[in-house]
Amino acid sequence: MGPPPPAGGAAPGLPSGRRRRRWAWAGLVGGAVAVLAAVTLGAVLLPKRAEVPAPPPLTWTVASHVWANGCGHTYLAGRAPGPPPVPADARRWAEAAGAVHGGETLVRVSVQGKGAAAVVLQALHVRVVERAAPLPWAAYRMDEGCGGAVTPRRFEVDLDRPRPVARALDGYDASGAEGRTLPAVAFPYAVTATGPEELLVTARTAGCDCRWYLELEWSAEGRSGTVRIGDEEGGPFRTSGVGGGPVYGYDSGGRAWITGRESGQGG
Repeated sequence: MGPPPPAGGAAPGLPSGRRRRRWAWAGLVGGAVAVLAAVTLGAVLLPKRAEVPAPPPLTWTVASHVWANGCGHTYLAGRAPGPPPVPADARRWAEAAGAVHGGETLVRVSVQGKGAAAVVLQALHVRVVERAAPLPWAAYRMDEGCGGAVTPRRFEVDLDRPRPVARALDGYDASGAEGRTLPAVAFPYAVTATGPEELLVTARTAGCDCRWYLELEWSAEGRSGTVRIGDEEGGPFRTSGVGGGPVYGYDSGGRAWITGRESGQGG
């Protein structure tokens, strides 16, 4: 047996007390660095939670198959459709026939606030997202019946311009015994939950098959933004110029689509 270790001394092969303390501090520092590195690495690797913007304080509904004065409209179709519908059924009729607005699209947008606070509508823009040559399809005219008053919030858009602009127009009130002109009212103006507004946009084209949206700027209670307005399904509106195809009207007596020449009226 070897001699016992000296009193108060360290066992052979083990560090002295001072060295043990230095090793202990080194271990603590190393552990802290490892924890800090793990936290930093986690902060780098973990994805940041994206801030979800608050929804706009307004709501709207769209009708994209409006006929001028409730009677006049033209659709383009690649095949002969069924008899013309009443205006209330125009959207379903057009979808079944694969028809596209010919030369003109009338869009009615009803806008209102979600709460008591007023929402100021600042501007209305038009965004054309696709242009192509006008469709070479036949045109089918809807000329059954007339009537109805026109809203004063009327806007006209020329889709053939490089940057189409929604231009305010005078309206016409046909609800009384004698009609009266309603002066155009340009932006801005306000809507609330109990004070909605109705916008009637007439978009025309002769030179393109255009797909387009409306963009409505708003501001309320220190916030502002822009909402994109499309058709009833949220997609772009579509308007095509009338190409060189034949133009048909409906012969109610013969229950058939006929051209002007066939009706004896020429064309």
